[in-house]
Amino acid sequence: MTTNIHKYNGVEWSLPLLFQHEPIWDAIYRSLKNFDITIPKVNLFGSPSNIWTGGRAPAIYKNINEETLINTFKYLKKINATPTFTFTSTQLTKEDLKDEYANFLLDIALENDARFIVYSDILRDYIKEKKSDACTVASVIKSNFRFQGPNKIEEPTVEKETNYYNKLLKEYDIVVVRPEYSITTLTEHPEYIDDISRIEVMINQPCIYNCPMMPEHYRFLEKLKLKPKINERFQCIRKDIPKNILLENTLAHPQKIVEKLVYENGVKNLKLQGRGTDTPICSLIHILSNLMFNQDGNGYQIFAHIHKTLEISMQNFQNITNNYRDTTVCQKNF
Repeated sequence: MTTNIHKYNGVEWSLPLLFQHEPIWDAIYRSLKNFDITIPKVNLFGSPSNIWTGGRAPAIYKNINEETLINTFKYLKKINATPTFTFTSTQLTKEDLKDEYANFLLDIALENDARFIVYSDILRDYIKEKKSDACTVASVIKSNFRFQGPNKIEEPTVEKETNYYNKLLKEYDIVVVRPEYSITTLTEHPEYIDDISRIEVMINQPCIYNCPMMPEHYRFLEKLKLKPKINERFQCIRKDIPKNILLENTLAHPQKIVEKLVYENGVKNLKLQGRGTDTPICSLIHILSNLMFNQDGNGYQIFAHIHKTLEISMQNFQNITNNYRDTTVCQKNF
């Protein structure tokens, strides 16, 4: 089979699979290779729990040793995936830069040409001092906190948000923009951005436009990074919005919008947002497959092969990494 099943040709994908669901990309990689289909460039993002991380609770809370971490990087190299660490704590201080375990992760990651999604400019500078050509990605959380919520720094006008992204492009290698911006301004006025080839667009954000609770929600999730047993749940305002209204106001990008961004406007980087550790693997495969590949004709054969290959991929991964995580997390609800 030498057909093209890709929805968006020539893009680089960032997928929420690092230190959690790497075997999913392994299975996709093997399936595409089996059918002689072009394999896209991918970055798998995530991080073990440490003082520099933020966002969703990680699958790994215990420390990883050097051998296991290096074996993981070797495994990723075999399946053409670049590790991307999510060092996105919004409350990082200069004192935190001294943390022994976080520096251990950073040093080995730098040796293996990893990328880093960063919120703090302090941490970006620290990484660049260690390796000037290290790839740093400006997290979408930077613009979320700047333009959303009761404590926002600026109103999200087109001019102010555009100026902010152009400023970040001078400081970071890749810049992730808010979906609110990419689905409107970036779609209609790509010329506003100085280098759109270094902009990354998140295409599956289910939140509503300019959610006022986003910063508060993210700070709540940050609590979980080191304390996984907090007996609290964040009350998202989406639960009170009728489903039909929610669907009309979601930030998930329609395929026609993404096609325009990629084929007409020059966007080269697409991102699928991270999910929690409780997301069933079958659901995650379905999400990734639907957003990355056409699901008609030969696409169905690829989709079936991915499921068939997954068990082998999971076993290979567990053997290579010495089961450094609780594998029931990876297998939950499979």
